[in-house]
Amino acid sequence: MNTRRLATTGAALVALGLGATGCNQTGTGTPSASGSASAGASTSASPAGLAPGEALNELTAAAFKLNEQSVRVAIESGALKGGGLMDPPAKTADLTLSLGTAGQLRLLMDHSDGYLKVTGQPNAPQKWLHLDSATLGQGQLNLMPDGDPGGANRMLKNVADVQRTGGNTYAGTIDLTKAGDKNTAALGEKAKAIPFTATKDDQGRLTELTIDMSGIQVALGKVKTSYSDFGTAVSVQKPTAAETQEASPELLKAFGVTA
Repeated sequence: MNTRRLATTGAALVALGLGATGCNQTGTGTPSASGSASAGASTSASPAGLAPGEALNELTAAAFKLNEQSVRVAIESGALKGGGLMDPPAKTADLTLSLGTAGQLRLLMDHSDGYLKVTGQPNAPQKWLHLDSATLGQGQLNLMPDGDPGGANRMLKNVADVQRTGGNTYAGTIDLTKAGDKNTAALGEKAKAIPFTATKDDQGRLTELTIDMSGIQVALGKVKTSYSDFGTAVSVQKPTAAETQEASPELLKAFGVTA
């Protein structure tokens, strides 16, 4: 199996707004009204007349609402397209990503267990690859970390600047070097100001996040993640033991897991 292709897929997962934006840290708890989820973010006032920090506070609240109920996720970029359902409170998810000529990836999550199936790639395993809770706590596959199942805090830790651009719209930049990950640190200056836009609905929930990753990898382009159908039922059918095998160290390394 081509682990370079899988590593590219992992980089895309990071940018989806599910696994946040390159941060491999685990968020804990809900930030205070002072915007502590991103202490390093800009405090300049937005053109919409917000007081310093208020745009970040609003975006923080909208993102953390993704932790409250199930949701349908749609993902689209130059390198992949797909989505599925996730239920952060129940820690379950069923997501499928089409990688074009690079094949397809499906990820199931059921509490402490994750299952990954790769198709359309040479020498890809025929069985589901099982990842336990310890593995899910590392690297780029940790889509719903403990204490922050929607991944909101991990995203907001990387916000460098944000301002409101309309009643329910925002724009700013993300600094991937804040992740403290050697892979993002190696990207240098171009990783310090990744443009993003965000939209929330009238109930204050984040409904769209678009991150322009073209400065990092041209093939990724703009990664757009949309959230809809809040409260929809999520049912995950786990593969049987006969249909699974443990993920190899080579595969885990491709997704940033070193243990």
